[in-house]
Amino acid sequence: MAFARTLVLTALLGAMGSAQAGLVASDNLNTATVGSLSGQSGGQGWASAWSGSSSVSVVSGSSGQALRFSGADNASAASRTLGSTLSAKRVLVDFTLQFSSGTIDNNDFVALWFGNSTGPNIGVKGNCDGLAGCNGADLFVRTSGSSGSFSTAMSVGTTYHLFALLEKAGGASSYNRYSLWVNPTADEMSSLSGADAVFNGSSGLSSFSALGFRTANLDAGDAVLVDDLNITELPEPASFALAGAALLGLAAARRRKAR
Repeated sequence: MAFARTLVLTALLGAMGSAQAGLVASDNLNTATVGSLSGQSGGQGWASAWSGSSSVSVVSGSSGQALRFSGADNASAASRTLGSTLSAKRVLVDFTLQFSSGTIDNNDFVALWFGNSTGPNIGVKGNCDGLAGCNGADLFVRTSGSSGSFSTAMSVGTTYHLFALLEKAGGASSYNRYSLWVNPTADEMSSLSGADAVFNGSSGLSSFSALGFRTANLDAGDAVLVDDLNITELPEPASFALAGAALLGLAAARRRKAR
């Protein structure tokens, strides 16, 4: 699956041609050594190796290797520096997430952040942290704050594809909209329509050169797996249509793996 995604992303970049767009960074962990994450330097587009706490590790599974989060390390769980500072108006965020063991309780938390741990976040925040009217949704996005916009009640052991668009909407100078698709269809990925959750609000962040994972409230026996991380800069809307075929191919590659 990691190889298929690499081919699709290569096609995506080729379709974009001379547009100001391209793959920023990726890591599928398949060249990493099983064990501690800290010091691992696989993938592409990075200026540094991963740094991480002792509760974050690289593990092997049936579909390759993945990051395993099992502690409550807050902002220090894992982080890495990009090869260049990113200030694009539109950034695609794409990875898989599985709550692999334990019980999903209120505010069990593992999220990917940009810039710093209080910046734009995407991941799992169990049961909306008890938010009224939430209906047990667990996956979220937010540009800032402590809550978020939510979708999907997760099942332990099920892998979810998180596909998201972080953008500077309406001419804003900082990232102010985060849209999330959970297990998106080919049409949703190519058209960026029908998001499952959308959060609007200024992040105060106009560019970033670091990303990482924050964890909180994971109990003994809880573990969350993250894999196939890709960060891609999108072209302006006039050029974006050129990327549609490659995004459709990415969806097809994921479906082939699921069979």
